[in-house]
Amino acid sequence: MQQKPIFIIESYEQLKVISDPLRTKMLMLLVEQPHTGQMLAQELNLSRAKILYHLRELEKHEIIQLVRKEERGGNILKFYQAVARGFIPADHLLNYVEAKEATRQSYLEVIDRAKTRVLTAPDEAFELHSSNVEEWPKLSIQKECRVSKEKFLEFTRKYRELLEMLEEDDTDEEKQNYYLMTTAFQIEEPLFNNKS
Repeated sequence: MQQKPIFIIESYEQLKVISDPLRTKMLMLLVEQPHTGQMLAQELNLSRAKILYHLRELEKHEIIQLVRKEERGGNILKFYQAVARGFIPADHLLNYVEAKEATRQSYLEVIDRAKTRVLTAPDEAFELHSSNVEEWPKLSIQKECRVSKEKFLEFTRKYRELLEMLEEDDTDEEKQNYYLMTTAFQIEEPLFNNKS
């Protein structure tokens, strides 16, 4: 079963289901790849019974789906996966507190997963071969800027286009896997002193 790029959350019940921090954490794992309840229980260090309860809630509200069953040692293992890679509340749900909290929680989970990816990346990912950052096959940038909302939206549109260009198939045989994580949002006060 193919994952959709984006799933639009249409009901308040679905919104409530994914605004729970534990379910958001589970969903982040299920976006990446299929898991059984036991796999999630081990990864999240929780009881299998607790995980199964939350899996049933996510499945009942069509946020995840059963993607395959395997028989191992007389047991039937059920693998679940998120129905999409991203979840966005429909316009009529945007004013609910749960919409804001679900979005905030998903940002936190993305950042947490990025930390895990950094910690588990191969040592060669952080080797330096040049003092010229333009030659580094890695990137870590934090930036705060003061721009209009329209200019920021134009930037995000162009950034998404760049990401799509990266995924376009080409004939280069020497492809490598790269992890990209981006978060951007409005802030109250800048922390960085940008004055020269």
